[in-house]
Amino acid sequence: MSTKLQPNDYESAAKRLGTGIAEVKAVCEVESGGTGFTADGKCIIRFEPHIFSRYTKGQYDVSHPTLSFPVRRAGYPTSVEHSWKLFEQAAKLNANAAVLACSWGLFQVMAFNYSACGCKSLNEFVARMERSEGDQLDMFCTLLINWGLNDELARHEWATFARVYNGPDYKSNLYDMKLDKAYRKYSVN
Repeated sequence: MSTKLQPNDYESAAKRLGTGIAEVKAVCEVESGGTGFTADGKCIIRFEPHIFSRYTKGQYDVSHPTLSFPVRRAGYPTSVEHSWKLFEQAAKLNANAAVLACSWGLFQVMAFNYSACGCKSLNEFVARMERSEGDQLDMFCTLLINWGLNDELARHEWATFARVYNGPDYKSNLYDMKLDKAYRKYSVN
């Protein structure tokens, strides 16, 4: 099995979600820039210190202020590499909370959504995220169907999709506008 998506993977996902290929590609581009793995083969992640703080009940907010703080900080971490560095440090303090505090793969799915992605455990979620982009796409589709969010994607209800998928702060990142722009780019091709 290839770790990278094949052209027919987008077609199958679009059919499963009841939408078009352009919509699926738009979410993929906005979330990860269109790749599920770094050049050295690590899964794309984003470590979220405010989520780590939530899952550790603020236990490390004072002792490890770069790893754990109660309120999201825009632009932090600064890169995938920075996220991996923070994740590795946080995992030494609380491995489970560190995993839960990351979004993973092509579609940047938060690990705490593992069950809605069709996984029986957090370990299964991580193993599948690290195995292939096909697994990442499959879990994204399962998540959208379980959340009933595939209809919003198909109808291009970008603001509703963004609010449910990324949370109430989506406007601060112009997430809905980015989705619309990416969709328009892919719908032309």
